Amino acid sequence: MNDLSGKTAVVTGAAAGIGLAMARKFATLGMNVALADRDANALAQAAAELRASGRKVLSVQTDVTNPVDVERLADQVYVECGAVHVLCNNAGVLGRILPSWQQPLENWKWVFDVNVQGVVNGIHYFVPRMIEQDTAAYVLNTGSVAGLISGPFFAPYNASKHAVVALSECLHHELRAMQAKVRVGVLCPGWVHTGLARLEEKLPAELRGANAGVEPPPAAAARDQSVRQMVKAAISPEQVASLVVEAIRDGRFYIFPQPERKADLQARMEDILEERTPVFPPVIRKA
Repeated sequence: MNDLSGKTAVVTGAAAGIGLAMARKFATLGMNVALADRDANALAQAAAELRASGRKVLSVQTDVTNPVDVERLADQVYVECGAVHVLCNNAGVLGRILPSWQQPLENWKWVFDVNVQGVVNGIHYFVPRMIEQDTAAYVLNTGSVAGLISGPFFAPYNASKHAVVALSECLHHELRAMQAKVRVGVLCPGWVHTGLARLEEKLPAELRGANAGVEPPPAAAARDQSVRQMVKAAISPEQVASLVVEAIRDGRFYIFPQPERKADLQARMEDILEERTPVFPPVIRKA
């Protein structure tokens, strides 16, 4: 899809971070944009900003973990726009930085509901219509480099992002087998300068009771601080959005905003193939 002007993009998690950056980029390219987010106030602000660009903007408050919400989103977009050419299943959460056994079970459910079931719901309610419309289209699922390597104290996030990468690969193979005109991409960034790491602010009110009194051990607390520093120095969401547009135009599947992280992937794959005990961060071992 070299020419995106006049086409329609749907973005979940669109009120902040990578989602908002992608929505802005799509609007500057002349696309109609449907914004979906759970945060009604931030969503309204994002929609007002993009409407000022003169493009058609649809704003739908959506909890991606709720199938009813996602189906309503799809219905509204197809009524208003008639087709969806780019679907960005982008909404995601990081969760708390704790040992896997110390994570409250409620944390596991929340992270998987948003990061995995949110993508599943998007695929379920949009992809059949995208196939049926029989036009070139693209599904982008926001994974993470954490979906390809694993480190300490992020077990729910790492496991959920591994699931997103695998789901994306399955979807790609299925659509190819059916000779559908829908392509798939999985976005695998490292740290990006967004609010994802502001853990306490992102924790829903209903999870705060389960997390009360759950304090990280020193090693996890140190990891938390290092993450915050890395996020401050990370690439911008706008840089990621530009790479996404390039991938959509090229029909590319894997999208790595930080290509230097490929060395970590190579090291991990070598450990797997050689049946070595994994280390973190992964290290390419010299012969």
